[in-house]
Amino acid sequence: MIPLLFTLLILIILFSLFFNQFITLSITGFISTIILGFITLIYHLISYSIPYELIAIIIMIFMYIILKHASIFRNKQVRRFIKQMTLSGVRLILFIIACFYISTCPIPILNGIILWLSFIGLSTLFAFFCYVFWSSAYGSTHFQKPIDLIIILGAGIFTEEVTPMLKERLDRAYDIYRQFHNSPMILVSGGQGPDEPITEALAMQRYLIHRGVPKEHILLEQQSTNTNTNFIYSKEIIRKYFNIKPKILCVTSQFHILRALKLAKNHDIHAYGIGSHTPYHFFHIALIRDFLGVMYQYRLLLTIYFALTFWLSIIILWIK
Repeated sequence: MIPLLFTLLILIILFSLFFNQFITLSITGFISTIILGFITLIYHLISYSIPYELIAIIIMIFMYIILKHASIFRNKQVRRFIKQMTLSGVRLILFIIACFYISTCPIPILNGIILWLSFIGLSTLFAFFCYVFWSSAYGSTHFQKPIDLIIILGAGIFTEEVTPMLKERLDRAYDIYRQFHNSPMILVSGGQGPDEPITEALAMQRYLIHRGVPKEHILLEQQSTNTNTNFIYSKEIIRKYFNIKPKILCVTSQFHILRALKLAKNHDIHAYGIGSHTPYHFFHIALIRDFLGVMYQYRLLLTIYFALTFWLSIIILWIK
């Protein structure tokens, strides 16, 4: 009964994302779903049973993502990306199955550790599929809430022109800007790396001006070197420009938006989020890297969860 209740709550949150519900399409909605999944897994660990309902949710998310993006599979880069992701997923699934099977061997303590590894593997698989689901939702959502400021996060440049990935972010932000009849201010955030000829913010400003955005509508943050400092320095500019807290929309790549929103929240910047398309030639690495980056922001939660499941695994198999 308990796992079915938590599974129902997870499904309600997931289905709400189809209706542009920004209460659940948020970093809070994402981590709440992860916690519900972890509690369900703890229940199954205690009862020493297979979490079929969570496995079903993982399969449902997988099928939905495949069907949603089926039209792009003819692209060679997309097929390569799918192949890379499938290979990574198959390896993890085989690891989970192998660990669960080995844990049935009567080897005290060691079998508990192996059982723990299988549950950690399944936890990772569930959390990653949730991350992909949220990233996909951020990439396709139609934003309609009134806003005062659009923050566009920078990405590395090699010349004075914006890269294809950065162009996607700027184009997505520009569409929102036009949607609100040129009323929001735009803050472009990105400093200058050692191999960059100019600051990312300056390159972004030039691109937006070329597209028709007035220069006076663009604020520049040119000191940051990563996502965390994007928000540290942007916060100072926001304080100077706005007398009251503005309604903010953060625009970045879809794989990056969850981590960006979490870091913004860490600095008391409460923002909506929207994701832009990501070139597929490095999407595989970007997804995994930023998934780990998001989960690292909840390292205390993960430490408690890992420790609790570890000792439960040892104790349960010791008793059995």
